[in-house]
Amino acid sequence: MRLLKPLAHGPIARLWGALSLSAVGDQLHQMALVWLAVGLVGPDTGYVAAADTVALMTVALLAGAWVERWDQGSVMMAADLARAGLAAVPVLAALTGHLTLWTLVVPSVALSALAGLFDPALQASLPRLTADRSLLAATNALFDGTLRLARLVGPTLAGALATLMPPVALMGVNGLSFLASACAVFSVRSHLADPAGKAPMRAAAAVDTLAGRLLAGWRLVRREPPFTYLLWRSGLTGGLWTLTIWLALPLLVRQQGLAGFGLSGLSALALLFSAYGAGNLISNLVVGSLPPGGVLTRRPMALVVAGDVLVGGGFVVMALATFVPAPWTLPAIALSAVATATGGPVCQIPLTTLRQTRFSGGEIAAVFRLFLVLDCLGTLVAMTAAPTLLNLLPTPLVMAACGAVILGTALIFGRRADRRTMAGQTMVAG
Repeated sequence: MRLLKPLAHGPIARLWGALSLSAVGDQLHQMALVWLAVGLVGPDTGYVAAADTVALMTVALLAGAWVERWDQGSVMMAADLARAGLAAVPVLAALTGHLTLWTLVVPSVALSALAGLFDPALQASLPRLTADRSLLAATNALFDGTLRLARLVGPTLAGALATLMPPVALMGVNGLSFLASACAVFSVRSHLADPAGKAPMRAAAAVDTLAGRLLAGWRLVRREPPFTYLLWRSGLTGGLWTLTIWLALPLLVRQQGLAGFGLSGLSALALLFSAYGAGNLISNLVVGSLPPGGVLTRRPMALVVAGDVLVGGGFVVMALATFVPAPWTLPAIALSAVATATGGPVCQIPLTTLRQTRFSGGEIAAVFRLFLVLDCLGTLVAMTAAPTLLNLLPTPLVMAACGAVILGTALIFGRRADRRTMAGQTMVAG
């Protein structure tokens, strides 16, 4: 299978293995956090996610120059080691009887902030790890697959562990996964270094101020259609996706007491997340194995639109599944989650590959950071508004509305961007 070919390269295999383990740890942490927070403050959990988002966005903005100019392997190792220590804080608080909303939220915010260092550094490093450029799309799919695999394995593991230990203990397991990631980055650090000693951006984009770094990313985006659409689309869909999956769905399980297959509570939520992860993983394997020169190269925008249609339409179906009579409600939502999740890799893999082929070196980090900022802004707006929406409207209605907006955006604006991209390619070819 083409998707697995990059694993023949030792550094990629080691880093992928460790990041897969770390991604599973992240899922354990997020499930424990959202379950504990929803139990404490209900819909106001949206403010917790908003705080995480502000931290991620702030660090991505203010620390962007570090990612572009410092040794990226060192940045990634330092971030992992710091995250390992932070993950242990809620566990220690629980052991000493001081577990509160604050001892949950503050470490979570700090973890999100450090992701603003790690993620851009990883994105900029992947092209250097890939010796064969024809395998770049497969490599992106492989590393994108760490998240998809974790969405299957993590919730399944969380559901099993929840019967043996309190939810907060899952956060300690996450800390161990960060240590494994740091060791893997250390083992491949020589391959992450830029051959020239730096990853300089083009002269027009090499600026030091916060505004300058944002403008540099914006100029790069404007230079390469259809990235303008992809940029604002990232903020919109990212915010609505987070609201639906990480807040509305857990709230729905608590509100309706969803149960099935002998599962309830956190274990029932784990089943739904595992179903979503299964759809993610299946789609990732299919899209990542597409041959070079095929639709992934010729019509990447068509894939982005198709993925958004699957996600948006899937959210609407998930909302409708809540009206299926018990005891079939939970299985119906789980099946719709599988279908919905197939849209993620269909969007993300071509988008990531486009960024890494249209841009180079430090440009990749600059553009990725701009996308990250827009995604954070979208999430911040959505999660800040979520408590009000979920207190005023039924949770299924909020889920359906989020799906309808994603679906409408893809069908109206996404198809238009695809047509313009195809027209531009035709003019260049002519």
